[in-house]
Amino acid sequence: MELFASLLLAPATWTALLVLLVLAVGAARDRRRLRVAALVLSGAAVLVLSQSLLRPVVDGVTSAEEGGTASAPPWPCRIDGKPAEQVVDYRVDLFPVVGFSCVLADGSAYDTGRVPARATPLTAALAVLAGGTLYASRRRPGA
Repeated sequence: MELFASLLLAPATWTALLVLLVLAVGAARDRRRLRVAALVLSGAAVLVLSQSLLRPVVDGVTSAEEGGTASAPPWPCRIDGKPAEQVVDYRVDLFPVVGFSCVLADGSAYDTGRVPARATPLTAALAVLAGGTLYASRRRPGA
């Protein structure tokens, strides 16, 4: 399912970014279009942030915090080929890439892969594009 979503969202995202870029360049004389492009880019950044970054992390923390029978190791840390029996804790990584990691007894950690690796750079790129477009709309003389 995630592969299907990735295959569907990646071309749609790049197509939308290309269309917005063409609109922004073509509308360089019109401040309103640049503002609309900035608003759309900001909305896209918020959407990617909430769906691709925050939701998997919150879901991971929620499932890791659930107590009861069979709660150790946390469910997000139970990945085939990973030493789940040595997991002592989990952490939410915020820099350089947002993610959910499981901490082992020796202090090392492994990423669970709950957050797609492309989500953090995509969110940052959309935010930078939105900021640049808004800046261009305010700096443009006339109109």
